[in-house]
Amino acid sequence: MEVQNEAELLAGLERREETLVVKGELRETVRKLLKTKLTDEELMGFELGSAGTGGILAELIYWISGLLSKQPKLQKDMESAIRQYNAKLDDDKNIVLYLRQLDY
Repeated sequence: MEVQNEAELLAGLERREETLVVKGELRETVRKLLKTKLTDEELMGFELGSAGTGGILAELIYWISGLLSKQPKLQKDMESAIRQYNAKLDDDKNIVLYLRQLDY
């Protein structure tokens, strides 16, 4: 599914589309959102190092920081939902988001 604005992106993220192609000016917003999440390797190391309890603690901290954040609701919702996706660039420099679970 191709998305070109925040409303389309959020709708696709909430429907858990398998792939989302981010085009236009929205690419910069998505790049910033992707910087807020851990890579799969970082996440795996953190969870292994904490014997699995780190994931629960991290979710709690993330939830509390979301409550205290002064970001607009749309921005918070996108940041939360995009954590379930990985990203890569296609040939046209568009960002392709795909569900993390499809990597396994």
